[in-house]
Amino acid sequence: MSPISVVRLLFGLAFGALLAGCGTTGPAGSNLEAFHQAAVLIEHPNGHGTGIILGPRTVLTAHHVVRQSPVQVTFFNGPVASGQVVWQDETLDLALVDVAVPAEYRAVELACADLRSGQQLLSIGHPTQSRWVAVAGYLPSTARFGGGDLVALGFPIGLGTSGGPVFDTNGRVAGVALAILAERSSASAVFDRYKDTGIGLMLPAADFCPAIASRLDAHRL
Repeated sequence: MSPISVVRLLFGLAFGALLAGCGTTGPAGSNLEAFHQAAVLIEHPNGHGTGIILGPRTVLTAHHVVRQSPVQVTFFNGPVASGQVVWQDETLDLALVDVAVPAEYRAVELACADLRSGQQLLSIGHPTQSRWVAVAGYLPSTARFGGGDLVALGFPIGLGTSGGPVFDTNGRVAGVALAILAERSSASAVFDRYKDTGIGLMLPAADFCPAIASRLDAHRL
């Protein structure tokens, strides 16, 4: 029987098994440390995820990552700060966290144009016990997975990457990683008995740029 594809949220549990990370230099000519500095680790008592610095007090992440509080934000090779969710959209599975971002960490821009098949992308995340893992590849298609909102990446990412940035070659955020593709043997199979393919699924930035831009403008007032 052909495997059935399902979506598994990229929520990293504290007791999750180790997942081997695949390091990469990222898009050609890129400064990997700059990508690392734009991503943060988001933790709460029951797990963790990833976030993206969008402003001096604003971090974007996945809604399902910050449903529990308190939220703690760790910056690359830097300090740890408490954060507070100030906006969330369950439909988009996105949230904004208010946190004091150290001055040396720059905000990144969103790439609000439509994705292109074949374009090179780079993901930063925290799969299980690993931190600031960079993985790059080429987008195979801009088609939406399963008729939904997410687009399948052409490379694997791990649990704990949810809410993390997917950068284009210009260093802008082309999308947010939200889930991975998994397979189970049949529709009647117990959901927990599946095999992760590791292939990442992201929400394109073009889908949420207007909502996030309006919230960022309001946050600056």
